[in-house]
Amino acid sequence: MLQRTNVNLVIDGPPFSAKSSRLKDGLKRTAFWPVISELTSDFKVHNTYLKPDRFTDPVEEYWAMRRNAGLWDVTGEEVVEITGPDAMALIARCTPRKLSGLKDGRCQFSFLLYPHGGVVEDGILVRFGEEKLWWVGGPGPAEVWLAANTTGLDVTVRSHLDTIHLCAVQGPKSRAILQSVTDADLSGLPWFGMVEAPVCGVPTVITRTGFTAELGYDIAIGVDRALEVYQGLRGAGEAQGMVLCGSAAMNIRRMEAAILNIGAEIDWTTTPLELGWDAMVDWQRDFIGRDALLAQRETGLTRRIAGLRLEGTTVARGGDAILHGGKRVGTISSAMWGPTIEASIALAMLDTAAWHEGAALSVEAEGGAIAAEVVSLPFFDAERKLPRA
Repeated sequence: MLQRTNVNLVIDGPPFSAKSSRLKDGLKRTAFWPVISELTSDFKVHNTYLKPDRFTDPVEEYWAMRRNAGLWDVTGEEVVEITGPDAMALIARCTPRKLSGLKDGRCQFSFLLYPHGGVVEDGILVRFGEEKLWWVGGPGPAEVWLAANTTGLDVTVRSHLDTIHLCAVQGPKSRAILQSVTDADLSGLPWFGMVEAPVCGVPTVITRTGFTAELGYDIAIGVDRALEVYQGLRGAGEAQGMVLCGSAAMNIRRMEAAILNIGAEIDWTTTPLELGWDAMVDWQRDFIGRDALLAQRETGLTRRIAGLRLEGTTVARGGDAILHGGKRVGTISSAMWGPTIEASIALAMLDTAAWHEGAALSVEAEGGAIAAEVVSLPFFDAERKLPRA
């Protein structure tokens, strides 16, 4: 336990014995490993955990989710618990987001900032009450940054990376599937709502959130009984066409939705203004990084995130150069074939001179130059009607 004045940072230990939870190379298995390891050998590493990248074909998994539902292991999305009388004060200190709408039982997309205005991590804030919140993020150093900024506050920051694991049910049939195994009335749970309720008889926290921009739910479970929930959801969903999905299928959908990804579009050098999050900043109060953002707003942006639609069927790769009038103006951060829009798409941080919609660009791909055009984001469902369903 690391203690500061009236402050605790607690990093919980591994959920299982070292023999059962950790591989020989130090990587960790999620609570859902006993099922997943029997069905795929294609994994990725996310925040120290092995997670399935695919079970079958990612595009097949994508369409199964879009038409019915998909079940994901989203462990590695780390639950950081913030408790104490100054829990909200700590959040207000570390995020520029407008917090007036964050009521009990509600969630909010948010981001933490460094003093220079760069993003520490983006994630979901979950409010249980004035003195208890969760930050659910990814591989960024959110728990360390939150704890480092607790000076003078009465608050405890606790990482549950190894004690609470998450799975997600996403897709148009996700509500019906989840409703069949929980007592909670999901018909009244709004987008970005939260409820504590049993799923398959196991205590959980359900949030109406997800990384797919479809109707969907994330479910947080203590690791000792998480496998029961995963198996129960799998059994309940199979009859309605739900399939097990890997990270590759989720990445296809997040690209079409233009959901920015830490380590790709987001890092310590990118600011909320460059990422298009201007409207989320509460300029009327103080927060870490405010002076830097005010200065950037005053001087003007030199770059900004943009969406590209590429000509033909060739898919670009992260790192490919982008040219405008023969001059390099950016670099591809993520690229994908969009099955729903039937187009090759990409996200990139572009110099502002080339950022405007309709700008004609050229992507220097491995097989040669590809014509591209700047288009509005997201690539479809701009009003987010699907997750609001």
